[in-house]
Amino acid sequence: RRNHVRFWKVLDQGEEKRPVWLGAATLDRSVGVSHYTGAVTHHIAADLDAERALLATDLESAGMVTAKYQVTGIGPTFNGRNGGGDPYYTDGEIWVLRLVEACRKNNGTVEQLPSPAATELKDQIWRAVVESIGK
Repeated sequence: RRNHVRFWKVLDQGEEKRPVWLGAATLDRSVGVSHYTGAVTHHIAADLDAERALLATDLESAGMVTAKYQVTGIGPTFNGRNGGGDPYYTDGEIWVLRLVEACRKNNGTVEQLPSPAATELKDQIWRAVVESIGK
């Protein structure tokens, strides 16, 4: 078992004149055989949103975040399968975390920037659906 995050640099300079990185977090729950290729791989836990929340919370607790907000991603996925064939589900949203500069710890509160109204509404619906199906 391990918490696994991968990062890809997507822009040398974003709006704030700083590099922009895209990340993906999963909980690797076990080692096994890919359902598709037969190769040895890590199997992931299905709840991708829980792992995203854990990463964001850990970064905030460490004082590495100054602001956060949400943007629309791919949208909800109820019965997804990753490259190894493992099932997953997600609200499909993207959390943007503005990290501290030069590893200078943020001792203040993290600024919560407003998400788009459509994203807020979709989040409410998603939480109700997930609770109703017991995921």
